[in-house]
Amino acid sequence: MMLPVGEPMSLSTETRPAPARRPSRRSLAVPAEATQPASRLYRVIWRWHFYAGLIVAPVVIVMAATGALYIFKDELEEIFYAQQLFVEPGGDRLSYDEQVAAIESSLGEGFHVHQLHVFPDAERSTELSVNHGTEFRRVFFDPYRGTTLGYLGNNEFFGVVLKIHRTLFAGTLGRIVVELVTCWTIVLLASGVYLWRPRGRKRLWGAWLPRLRRHPYVTLRDLHAVSGAYVAIVLLVIAGTGMLYTYVWGTGYRYVANQTAAYDIFVNPPKSHSSAETPRLPLDAIVAAADRTMPDATLSITLPHDPDGAYVVFATRPLGPFSDELAVIDHCTGEVIEHRLNREYSTLGWWATWNYPLHVGSVLGWWTKVPWLVACLVLMLLPVTGVWMWWQRRPRGRTGFPRKVQSRIPRTLVLGIVLLGAVLPALGLSVVAILLGDVAVNRLRGRRAASSATA
Repeated sequence: MMLPVGEPMSLSTETRPAPARRPSRRSLAVPAEATQPASRLYRVIWRWHFYAGLIVAPVVIVMAATGALYIFKDELEEIFYAQQLFVEPGGDRLSYDEQVAAIESSLGEGFHVHQLHVFPDAERSTELSVNHGTEFRRVFFDPYRGTTLGYLGNNEFFGVVLKIHRTLFAGTLGRIVVELVTCWTIVLLASGVYLWRPRGRKRLWGAWLPRLRRHPYVTLRDLHAVSGAYVAIVLLVIAGTGMLYTYVWGTGYRYVANQTAAYDIFVNPPKSHSSAETPRLPLDAIVAAADRTMPDATLSITLPHDPDGAYVVFATRPLGPFSDELAVIDHCTGEVIEHRLNREYSTLGWWATWNYPLHVGSVLGWWTKVPWLVACLVLMLLPVTGVWMWWQRRPRGRTGFPRKVQSRIPRTLVLGIVLLGAVLPALGLSVVAILLGDVAVNRLRGRRAASSATA
């Protein structure tokens, strides 16, 4: 949350202005009362909050807008692509082997079916994930009439939304920018809560409720602070879970997971007990075995491409993690080689199954999707109101940027920054770069001042 430039003091200790008086464009010099340690800390945090919010504002708006769209991806796809996702049941269904063969023959050479998605709803079409190198498609098939209903590729609507959300259409550089903005958003939320926190037990208006009948500037400031405070926890969950998909932090997480074999059950499942020469069971038998083991769930079946490979089946239900259960099935006998519930995954693997539902708000269905949407909309408005307040309160003819507080930063704040920088390496490197830049600018100013004095 970004506080107005002209209001460095706490919202809860503000002296109530006369209703008809317009707030003045005050200087940003450190006031006399800022000599107290608590006030100096407030000013330091407020200055960093201001600069961080001003710099990341454009990207935050883009990320919040695309994130808000992605929250209702499943619901919107059922509207946009109803002809592909739903079919009219009737007659005998083609076997899954026939469906896979039909899809692979229609797509042409080079395309391979990677996963088969089976839904408990008889009106849902069969969905198959196919890939050709880096090209990925979701193909929909009518099992009753044996026709391909269409496909969704990397360039469909939500594919574009996701690409903007993760990379800003700028490749690796865009991913790094998104990671930096996500890290600084966490800083903005934490510092915003510190700046907003009520300092009086009887304080209600201006801290917990916005003053809507006061001067427009006061109303704008209250809406900025109060709305940001109410959604701060949700936004911290969204930003924190989003780190798993970033370039630096996400790569580090996956490296640790691979080194500790946390993902082995997903990426290196057990092999089939049967020999490679033994004929494989029909896919329908594999689906039946998976359905008996994990009933009433959407099944995502990864097809084996190695001679001794087994089928890996993920079970997904409407609420909770994206993988409730996992089963590894022998490709020749239909034997369930391994069956794990979500709570039996490794710690990192377990968290990975919860991360996406928490990030997009699907963990409890509409009960979390609506608050997540509200939080994204508020996040879109916070930079706008923050920049608006700065523009209104800046002194005429000047930028209105807050001045540096000439005092030692408390050790607790330094320790907090160091720890946060260690947890979020991209943030830590950016802080180091900012501090080095600040030192360079101060030295340049000192040399210019010395040259002027000599002249």
